Amino acid sequence: MRRQTFNELIESHRFRELFIMEMGWNNVHGNAQLPTYVIDEREVNITAIAERNGFQVLQCQVQEIPTSSFCKKLDLRLRRQADSYILIFTTPLPRGGGGGGPHHLWVAPVKKTEKRDLVFIEYETLSQADFLFSKIDGLTFDVDEHTTIMDVKERIQTAFVVNSEKLTKDFYQGFRKQHAAFVKFISGIDDDIAEKNNRNKQWYASIMLNRLMFCYFIQKKGFLDNNTNYLRDKLAWVRREQGENRFFHS
Repeated sequence: MRRQTFNELIESHRFRELFIMEMGWNNVHGNAQLPTYVIDEREVNITAIAERNGFQVLQCQVQEIPTSSFCKKLDLRLRRQADSYILIFTTPLPRGGGGGGPHHLWVAPVKKTEKRDLVFIEYETLSQADFLFSKIDGLTFDVDEHTTIMDVKERIQTAFVVNSEKLTKDFYQGFRKQHAAFVKFISGIDDDIAEKNNRNKQWYASIMLNRLMFCYFIQKKGFLDNNTNYLRDKLAWVRREQGENRFFHS
């Protein structure tokens, strides 16, 4: 599949066309609308858009992307109708076709050490969907290819579990690298002690990075003035209005 085709289909929420026309999945037979679920006082309406040997691809439009806790509660209810699935959450398309990229969350149950777990793949721009596009070939079937439900599960397991473990490993490797670099910039905390043995400096770097990650998280959820780029925009405002070396306090 060409990247341009992939981009066009996910940007316009045409996931049924993506799976059936481009990836070799099949049409859903029977009623495609699943029962309405109520999770944390929110109604969830899910539609089956494609299937392969009983493995279902589901789509659900929401006003905001749900949390992992919400998805786990939904999975407990959902597995009665669709034990094996990929569920794609989408937010409404912007009016007029403008205003930001696609915000989607792909959720798939997988087996990890004999335990059912959920893997999450979320992106807000087409560039962030690079890793998902890299997995598409592994989820694509030839027209005359004979498969069973176990074959499909194995494909999904391979694509999503490996991806999840790699992302986790890459994150912690990146965190350790940034932590070590940050420690080198800190002064005034037991400077006479070597950095690797300076527990107070190591602790300070950890607490600051954790707080920055928390701020970034709530920013991306729109909790800061409904602006998902609040921190960068506020820094630019302070530099522009108060000077390069001023700090924003209130």
